[in-house]
Amino acid sequence: MLDRSLLQGLYVLTDEFLTPNETLLEQMERVLKSGVRVLQYRNKNANEEEALRDCIRLQALCDYYEALFIVDDRLDVAYEMNADGLHVGMDDVGYEEARERLGKDKIIGVSCYGDIERALHYEALGADYVAFGSFFPSPTKPHSQVVSPSILEEAKKRLKAPICAIGGINQENISQLHAYELAMYSVISAVYKEDNIEDNVEKMHAIIQKASMC
Repeated sequence: MLDRSLLQGLYVLTDEFLTPNETLLEQMERVLKSGVRVLQYRNKNANEEEALRDCIRLQALCDYYEALFIVDDRLDVAYEMNADGLHVGMDDVGYEEARERLGKDKIIGVSCYGDIERALHYEALGADYVAFGSFFPSPTKPHSQVVSPSILEEAKKRLKAPICAIGGINQENISQLHAYELAMYSVISAVYKEDNIEDNVEKMHAIIQKASMC
């Protein structure tokens, strides 16, 4: 049984440019050693064979560090290599199809952008977490629409599922979201900045912990 209590804190994503194949495993092990317990494989450019190979290795790495491993969008890959879970967006495979194929024990998260009703719908269907954003301009997703953080106040009132914030989150702005007492903060480029993964993760963890004590 997967430990859903791990769905908290920093939720770190891979990136085809910031975590290229030749350094992917090394970088993600550094992330896990730094205390992150939720990883997502996100690579829109890899073919299925490449994605399957990378995901098998990353799942094994997450198993070793007792972390959760989530695959973005690629249902076939997640099913074939028995990933801990899948993340789906509006243009990806449908939640219902993913749940039917992966089963009730797997983790499935859903992107909800700025749409509370979408989040309520998928929460009712059994989504394990819902993600809102982008809240800040994102260097890895430059075309994402920026959403007002005020939506998180309504989300906290109406939703019971864990809430994840996404989009452009870094050391400078993560504290702006912590007042909403979110479960997870999805980060990409801020983790790999200047190839200083350990320090970057430590600083963001410290900001989250400090804010939670206020």
